[in-house]
Amino acid sequence: MYCNACGKAIVDDGRFCSYCGNVVGNPPIAKKLIRSRVDRKIAGVCSGLAHYLDLDVSLVRILWFFITFISGVLPGIVAYLLGWIIIPEEPELKPVVSAHQPITT
Repeated sequence: MYCNACGKAIVDDGRFCSYCGNVVGNPPIAKKLIRSRVDRKIAGVCSGLAHYLDLDVSLVRILWFFITFISGVLPGIVAYLLGWIIIPEEPELKPVVSAHQPITT
């Protein structure tokens, strides 16, 4: 494999060019904390946290439940409501209409 910036040969599984330091291949995408639209029970806060932390959604929900009752019910509910208000919702995906397809309503 060759570096796109300097053209020198690099190892096939390399992420960076050892000569010029450029990122090779697709740059990593920054993770964003967003509330899920699909995998939600109430507002998608636990689902969004699970995806952001790379954990199982059920595990995050169970942990949230136990932490809420251990700390007293009110702090957990307030934290969830704040997450609902502060964490942005996942953007809605709208279907793409092709110029060659007739629009039906």
